[in-house]
Amino acid sequence: MPKEILTGTLEEQCAFLYEMAKEKMAEGNYTGAVYALKEIAKYKPGYRDVSTLLAESKTRKSQQSRLVISGFLGAAVFVAVGTTLQVSNDLLFLGLAFVGAVVGYMAGLFLFSPKTVQKET
Repeated sequence: MPKEILTGTLEEQCAFLYEMAKEKMAEGNYTGAVYALKEIAKYKPGYRDVSTLLAESKTRKSQQSRLVISGFLGAAVFVAVGTTLQVSNDLLFLGLAFVGAVVGYMAGLFLFSPKTVQKET
């Protein structure tokens, strides 16, 4: 998304960024939501429930990152197993990587589910 120069009063700009952040959160784009909410917090601290939404967005962004990393780790482990077993077919390696990514992602869902994270704190 290209950067835009916002116009209008500070209140109008904050309202625009707030709505954009809510849309980003609804889409699951927590990186975009964090960016918009940080801009609001920088220029108008205490605006609506920005601090609550920012904390929630950061938590969800972190959860998404852990799931992606666990998927990559799963793929790497399965490819390493394929290498150890001396699999010579590239298509099998691709299949192992895919299955490993799915298994890693599922393990991440189990390990990093909100219930599991809340029990630790």
